[in-house]
Amino acid sequence: MNSDELAKEISRGKKLFSETVRVTSDFLARFADLDPVEIRDFERKRQTLLETLLTFHAELKQRLPVEEKGLPLAMEKQLEEFRIFQEVFVQIIMGKNAAIISQATWSRERLRAELVVIGRGKQALRGYNRRKGPSPNYLDKTG
Repeated sequence: MNSDELAKEISRGKKLFSETVRVTSDFLARFADLDPVEIRDFERKRQTLLETLLTFHAELKQRLPVEEKGLPLAMEKQLEEFRIFQEVFVQIIMGKNAAIISQATWSRERLRAELVVIGRGKQALRGYNRRKGPSPNYLDKTG
């Protein structure tokens, strides 16, 4: 692999990382308004992007010599810059994933609380519906 080929591969890797951040950021921004189908679509897209990133990484590693120190200085510099780029983007992705998990947890807890209130309402309705006749405290007007 020469310097130009490495630059093309690095560019492809940067695009993959950028797309992953874009998709994750978009999901996070719209989280509260998404329906279950959109959530599943995001999960599929995210999984596909992660698999593509893993494949990219494996292919790049295969194309480089085992001893990267034998590379020309310009290529070593390109790889080092790309490693820094990767670290920054991985941190961004992990931060966004943590925010998604936090929002999902909060949303789940809110829904659980709403279900408890609904359950109490249903229980109260059942109590009222069981009494078909007058209440024992009801005064008969004929008396």
